[in-house]
Amino acid sequence: MGSSQDEDSLGTGTCSPMSSLHECHQDELGLRSVSSFSSTTISSFLSEDLGLRTGPVVIDMGTRSCRAGFSGHQTPSAEISTLVSHTTVWSKGLEETRSEAFTGEEALLYPDTEIIEVMQNGIIINWEAAETLWQHMFEHKLGVPPEEHALLITEPPLSPTSGRENVAEVAFESLGSPGIFMAPQPVLSTYAHGRTSALVVDIGHVVTHAVPVHDGNCLAYATKRTDVAGSCLTWYLTMLLGDMEHTLGDWLSPVVEDIKHTCCYVAFDFDNECLVPPTSCTLDFTLPDGQTISLSKERFQCPEVLFNPLPTWGDSYMGIHEMAQRSLDLLPEDIRSVMHRNILLCGGSSLFEGLPRRLDSELAQCLPPGTEVEVVAVPGRRHAAWMGGSVLASLTNFQSCWIRRDEYYEEGPCIVHQKCF
Repeated sequence: MGSSQDEDSLGTGTCSPMSSLHECHQDELGLRSVSSFSSTTISSFLSEDLGLRTGPVVIDMGTRSCRAGFSGHQTPSAEISTLVSHTTVWSKGLEETRSEAFTGEEALLYPDTEIIEVMQNGIIINWEAAETLWQHMFEHKLGVPPEEHALLITEPPLSPTSGRENVAEVAFESLGSPGIFMAPQPVLSTYAHGRTSALVVDIGHVVTHAVPVHDGNCLAYATKRTDVAGSCLTWYLTMLLGDMEHTLGDWLSPVVEDIKHTCCYVAFDFDNECLVPPTSCTLDFTLPDGQTISLSKERFQCPEVLFNPLPTWGDSYMGIHEMAQRSLDLLPEDIRSVMHRNILLCGGSSLFEGLPRRLDSELAQCLPPGTEVEVVAVPGRRHAAWMGGSVLASLTNFQSCWIRRDEYYEEGPCIVHQKCF
């Protein structure tokens, strides 16, 4: 079934994704990490009969935002909020109503709308809303028709297998994509760093994961998670700034987010940092109305909960160093040393100044004496999974791994379990 375009524009034949990728790891992936990636190198990856002439699109969904862009680029072309809202508008003269959907930040601008939660703990829970979001991304942000682009969709850790089938249905039946592939976010993050084995510590908005990746495969049995994440830090900073609530006013939530990203840092030694005079760490922050507030010890007290969650939060909230240690302890000895030297910090809540050094120190203290530990934190780590997808979708050996539209209609959604690693 499928059109001739599918055969001409996508690689044909079958492949084992991992075997194909391993063939190119030494000469392509290892040397084409995102830090050295540029549009001029893409021509060395693609030939006339591989990939779409217009280039695959990589989509990375997070609880807070959705990132999308073209393979071979260093950064996403667009990023929007994962908010979706629906409002019912009465059509004059008709005895029916018309439903309108709004996406991204626009979803908050209209009264009498119902906010739809697309994601929960990093997992898509409303596929109709996800479809609306992706349609909006193509039409208004990327400015290209989805029918002309293969899609590489990132997959969060511990996601249900049914999610893959839902992605395929939306991509082929709603968006009309000629080809798709799904790859785990931790694996893509290792590719973004030019590696195939690492412990990926991804600190997101509502959940943090430690996922060992060995030879391009996620080791689910050693994957750990904690509920300590960006939203916890925002809440805690709000509490610390409680006395200023009257000053922050209507801007409370977005302003606290800005303060967290702009002003906060991780102390190397928290107890010693608490002893320094408050004036030595004071920083002024300008509010949207022009007023200025001064922050002092709140700057390092807020992200400290990444390592020392409040006791009242419960057992699901553990420090990120403890989470990483528990993951490492479950690994076979023969690969543990590789993981110790390749701990990759990723995610939007991993950008605090001082965090890599502190995590390195905490792990060195809780691992056996003499253990060589290296925490890697590249500047673009907020988009690590997307960047890894950009690299993967551009590799020559990957082009035969796409699930084509004709294959989908022949085999059904279950084909994703056969072709996606």
